[in-house]
Amino acid sequence: MYLGIDVGGTHTDGARLNDSFAIETTAKIPTRPGDVLGSFRDILTPLLAGINLAKVRRLVISSTLGLNAILTGQAEAVGVLATGGPGLGAEYFGKGPLYAPLTGQQDHRGEVLQTQDKTEAWAAVERLLAAGAEAFAVISKFGPKNPELENILAAAVRLKASNRPLTEASRLSGRLNFPRRLNTAIFNSSVTRLYEDFISNLEAAAHDFGLTCPLRLLTADGGALTLEDARLKPVQVLAAGPAAGLLGLWSLASLTDDALMVDIGGTSTDLAVIADGEPLLTTEGLEINGYPTLVRAFLTQSIALGGDLGLVSHQGRVEFIERREGPALALCPKEVGRRPPTFTDALNVLGLTAVGQIEVSQEALAALAPERPALKTAAATLETALAIIRTAAGNLLNQVNNRPVYTLNEIRLTRPVTPKVVAFLGGPAAALAKPVAETLGLTALTPPEAAVANAIGAARSRPCLAANLYADTALGTLTVPTLGFKKTIGRDYNVSQAKAELIAVLTEALTRLPEAGPPQITEVETFNQLTSYGQADKIIRLRAQSRAGLLGTAL
Repeated sequence: MYLGIDVGGTHTDGARLNDSFAIETTAKIPTRPGDVLGSFRDILTPLLAGINLAKVRRLVISSTLGLNAILTGQAEAVGVLATGGPGLGAEYFGKGPLYAPLTGQQDHRGEVLQTQDKTEAWAAVERLLAAGAEAFAVISKFGPKNPELENILAAAVRLKASNRPLTEASRLSGRLNFPRRLNTAIFNSSVTRLYEDFISNLEAAAHDFGLTCPLRLLTADGGALTLEDARLKPVQVLAAGPAAGLLGLWSLASLTDDALMVDIGGTSTDLAVIADGEPLLTTEGLEINGYPTLVRAFLTQSIALGGDLGLVSHQGRVEFIERREGPALALCPKEVGRRPPTFTDALNVLGLTAVGQIEVSQEALAALAPERPALKTAAATLETALAIIRTAAGNLLNQVNNRPVYTLNEIRLTRPVTPKVVAFLGGPAAALAKPVAETLGLTALTPPEAAVANAIGAARSRPCLAANLYADTALGTLTVPTLGFKKTIGRDYNVSQAKAELIAVLTEALTRLPEAGPPQITEVETFNQLTSYGQADKIIRLRAQSRAGLLGTAL
């Protein structure tokens, strides 16, 4: 059996699949406010009822815990130690009391031009601690090609602040984009302690229930990360919710053509584009709170629209309050007058849903805009929601068709995407499928079990791990930074050897993830260079990955 749990802001969903990945049981419960772990325990009870626990092979959890901490300002403050190189200096990429540009320098090949003074690094750590740093990140401009300077900075942090979380930027991504690597490292450290506690509690809860199967956390690109890796790289699991929805749709709908996904929750709605039946990846990486990162992620867009969002009437228009007000007033009649009605109350009045006491929703909508009937206010609410979705869908499709996007094989999509179908997930999916499809001019599709698709997607997620290799025959160095691998090479080292090396290193890393598919080379770049000795040398850059996908399907 395979278990999947998705802890959302409003509901927690669970699914249990059998060995053939058919659905055995599903469950949906209200999420405990501010208590992800309590919701996890609550959903385990119905999922595990009456089964032989020894037959559970794996449990994957999707959660917005860390993302919510970042968005609400509850993540830890991160102090950064940075070294630079040719071009823009390290001081250009950050400012403020928690950012310390230092004197170490290395060139575009990774060769150290000026080593980092340890005394300067120690003083910087002490200065950052005094400025309020609760965690640390270290970064060097060309660190993925040679982590020597990052190692010096990391040693300084371990010496002066050994009890604080620490992220070495090159261990998160082997790509060279300095601003994105910097943001990725900062976000990683900011939630490290949060996830350490969460994972320890997950393990304790699973033990209390008698579960001995591997536990995984869902990643933004649809992978299933071990708890060991999640402790080191929690930034990878921040945007798991949209990924869970895409995997669920992929599992439930068997799409083969282009489609648009609309996953409607209680707090937000996630949009995504399907090309030839498969989700697309972001060009560079996930954007978190307006900051671009190098976190591999499905291409999705989240908008503030959900069943539990409150409503306000302003100059004859109905608008959404961009925060969750709680369940529909139809479910909480004693709260009428204390807080505004919700989108679900409006859908009740329109007859699209039948949640709780319908008459309470009618009274609340009538009080929201006394100058007109409740039915007209509800209709205006729906029109506002449709306009929000219409605009967001148009923007997402423009992004897909006007900028580079990539398939799961990291191959650039070279044709325009033209969806004919819009697929709906989430609790309100059935209620909104027809009006949303009509406003988009597409055919509506609501797959079976759409309300718990995220949990089903989590249960079937296949681990996907990626790594970059850099080799420079003139310097005699080879590194796979995200896996901490480094070796010396000769001047006759070639691309074929590098490919075999990277596949071997990644295969070894995947031994802890037996569900993963075999790694494959997805990018190859070689540059010939003539050294000062008149000898031809090579710079080799490779990328390999185990492909994302669903358990039970061919890769």
